[in-house]
Amino acid sequence: MRSVPEIIGLDEKGVVVNAGRNRTISGRVWFGTLIFLGVLSLALIITVIVQARNRAKYDNTNKNKNENENDVCLTQGCISAATHQLRSIDSAVSSNLCKDFYTYACGGWQKTHPIQSFDVERTILGDIINRRDTEIERLLDSPIIRSDQRSWEYKVKTYYTECRDDYIRVNTSATYLIAIIQDPSTINGWFMFDNSAENVSQEALLKNQTLYQQMSHIHGDFGKFDEDDPTIKRLELYPAGLSMEVSDYEEDDPISTSRRAAFQIYIIEIMKLLAKDAGITDINVEDRAFTVANDVFTIEKFLADSLRRNPTSSVPRTTNLQEISTQFSFEFDQIMRHELDDPDAISILTPIYLTNNMYFTDAFELVTDLENPLFARMVHNYLRWRLVATYINDLPYNYVHKHREYLSAYYGYTLHSTNEDYCTREVIRRFPFAIQRLYTMNSAIYSNAITTVETVSNELIKSFKTYLDKNAKWMVDEQTKNMAKEKLNALTTAIGYASIASDDASLDDYYDKFFVANDAHLQNSYSYHLFHRSVLSNALKNPNLLDHWDFFETRPSRLFEYIAIFNRLFVVASGMHEPLVNAEWPWAMNFGSLGVLLAQKLFASIDGPDGRTHLPNGTRNDWWQPPTKIGYNNSRNCITDYYVNELKTLTYEVNGVVVQVQLAGEPFSPTTLRHIGALRIAHGALMRNNDMKSLKMPGTNLTSEQTFFLAYAQTQCYQRQPLLQLLRTQLGSYDEGTALNAALIHMPEFAKAFECEARKNQCFD
Repeated sequence: MRSVPEIIGLDEKGVVVNAGRNRTISGRVWFGTLIFLGVLSLALIITVIVQARNRAKYDNTNKNKNENENDVCLTQGCISAATHQLRSIDSAVSSNLCKDFYTYACGGWQKTHPIQSFDVERTILGDIINRRDTEIERLLDSPIIRSDQRSWEYKVKTYYTECRDDYIRVNTSATYLIAIIQDPSTINGWFMFDNSAENVSQEALLKNQTLYQQMSHIHGDFGKFDEDDPTIKRLELYPAGLSMEVSDYEEDDPISTSRRAAFQIYIIEIMKLLAKDAGITDINVEDRAFTVANDVFTIEKFLADSLRRNPTSSVPRTTNLQEISTQFSFEFDQIMRHELDDPDAISILTPIYLTNNMYFTDAFELVTDLENPLFARMVHNYLRWRLVATYINDLPYNYVHKHREYLSAYYGYTLHSTNEDYCTREVIRRFPFAIQRLYTMNSAIYSNAITTVETVSNELIKSFKTYLDKNAKWMVDEQTKNMAKEKLNALTTAIGYASIASDDASLDDYYDKFFVANDAHLQNSYSYHLFHRSVLSNALKNPNLLDHWDFFETRPSRLFEYIAIFNRLFVVASGMHEPLVNAEWPWAMNFGSLGVLLAQKLFASIDGPDGRTHLPNGTRNDWWQPPTKIGYNNSRNCITDYYVNELKTLTYEVNGVVVQVQLAGEPFSPTTLRHIGALRIAHGALMRNNDMKSLKMPGTNLTSEQTFFLAYAQTQCYQRQPLLQLLRTQLGSYDEGTALNAALIHMPEFAKAFECEARKNQCFD
């Protein structure tokens, strides 16, 4: 056995020490620490059991006090679940739980989970995603095992490493992007650069291109498709092109006014940085920067005004590439062939869903008027700015810093995001299958967790059908009700991860067309765009190739989602952990936590903006009949009346100033209705699978129904800076506590479980 050499050194007082002996002492300390932690954990479990026995005799929350200690569930799962719930509740306010259940459920959590100094809010789901991202960041930082440059692991980890290369990104300029813009064979210059010569016009373009030339090079060669839209498989054309909310372009309130100013200042600052890196120093450079900012804002304001006048319909117009090319006098068929890696993936008869005909009519009347020199310059500057904005976070840090300053000014509070955070998010968003593989091969994803989630989802669907048959009085007519049941019968689930994420060879083939360099992040970002073109081509030719996981994964901040065009519920592997699910927990916990969250998504399959406008096969069609629309609106008005006439206001303290916000109830009331519906569906599923029967939880002495409602409430715990929530409330998005209490107050099931006084008008049944 090889001996370990002793290391001799000096301690902080200059005394000679033996490092080998120190390691022995350190080991004993660690061993002692582990023993202490073990005893502490055992003490916690004993405490839960003791509390369970005591509360069976002296319970202030549950009013049925005639139970003996044998009625307590003492399985490992019950003890684990009770321990989890006890960490978050605030029993000191239990006497008021009928009116403010949120504070009872989450008061303890709020005291022990402060907002981080660099954040503006903290939520349960946000914590899960942050832990997942931290784990993925650690895995991306780990050594490359499969070092072949063709392997998915080499490509993704190299991309991440170059994104994080602080030295390179601090000491480089935007010369690569500038060279792309000035390349005569592609974008062929920019007003910002071209008009820098002496005695050159500062109003008109020196070089101009047709709209097709600009769109094909800027959008097709270097721009990015909107990766947040899952309907791209259907070639759906939808309004885009805005940098701010529609109201920000028109309203005269202080918030919108300051946002407009911040946006134009941001463009000017970026233009000045680009000019500096391009070596442009003429006396008119700042004037041209102002001109670019004004042109961009003018185009976006025109588009925003069109969108305001012509809201997007829930039922799009069905057409094809040939027809819209003729209608808008623009070569849509050619540009789509140019933008896709495989031109044969489409034809002139490829179906198109045009979501807003009037918006596109207005937009193309503007952007095709290039005979007018002023409009020609505006379109020219707007398109090139959109390219820069696309890659702004991939540029050197001085550009990134200006972007972060703009976001802070736009939202009214400082947004802190490290480069590590950005790079992790980008890799998760751009390479979802590689991340699935990296995560699942290094994390404990147990088959029993997947089985539990599958059981929960299946039981929710059964309960949903029962709800439609026996309740759902708001869904008045049988035609609508039958279509809702037809959607549920056809609904499929995808739980865990895509099959491709379990095979290295398949992933290597999938990422074959993605090329990565180990010394240039912006080039890698552009290389990703080229790769993404091939992905879209394959998706159009083989829409079921990846079983639709590819488009669920374009939503990296979602742990679960219902996607209407596929009529499918997705649950990703990283969401199948505590505090949402545990295979050992009683069903009251699993149905109350993840169950209600999934039920909200299922309920959206019939009442959400997408769900009520998509048939079971994914075809767009508004299938609600007039009687159901009236019944739903009656319930919606009832909830709105509760917010306006009963709750009335919400109060916030911002920088020592107390501010009251008058509630309008809209557009938030549909969210409350969905919460009520989801709770009712999950509660019904629990009643069919109640494994606790008459037993109560240890420590809390709650029944299974009470545990169910508490489990859901504790998925809604949050902390948020008052100013942020104030702004959200003013825009009609109420906080989780308000939403939870509003839903529970309108549920007779909750009132019965906790022996609260039930409301006469429940609004939604």
